[in-house]
Amino acid sequence: MRKNNTVNNFRLILLAFIVGVFVFGNVAEAQTKRPKKKPTKQMTKQMNDKIEYAPDADLFKEMQAQVTIVESKKDWKQFNRQSPTINKSGSRSAYIAQFGIEEDKEAMIDVIVVYEKSSDKFYEIRGFDFPRPFDELKWTSDDVLEFEQWVNPHNGGRYAINLRTGKIVAAGYLRNN
Repeated sequence: MRKNNTVNNFRLILLAFIVGVFVFGNVAEAQTKRPKKKPTKQMTKQMNDKIEYAPDADLFKEMQAQVTIVESKKDWKQFNRQSPTINKSGSRSAYIAQFGIEEDKEAMIDVIVVYEKSSDKFYEIRGFDFPRPFDELKWTSDDVLEFEQWVNPHNGGRYAINLRTGKIVAAGYLRNN
């Protein structure tokens, strides 16, 4: 009878140990783990995409000859546009606007529009050969706006334009692997 009692005690101790490991082990583990940050759109894009950028002198020369900044005659307040990207000093804002290129307005085209606060004028960046969407507007300084234009899901171009001088200051190819 004594032997049977020892076996039962051993089983109870083993069962208590296993339950304790599951219950208290998970509690201790939960306390040491920090909550994960919810991935932002930019973090997700960086995790999923490996984008290679290669500056290209020929593309730079070609784009310097083509791209211009012109004062816009359109009232851009009435067109569909994204939220603006504002430069550090707050003197300029840039956004991608869409408007219909045909009478029925079903075919849409993207245009980069810059609003200059001091003169209360809108400017368009023109000279891109193909009507593909623009993306990733960002100010690298108060005068330089950088953006991307993708030809297809895997290839595109990244450009930087100085709005004070009206000249392209960088151009290169993008490849999404």
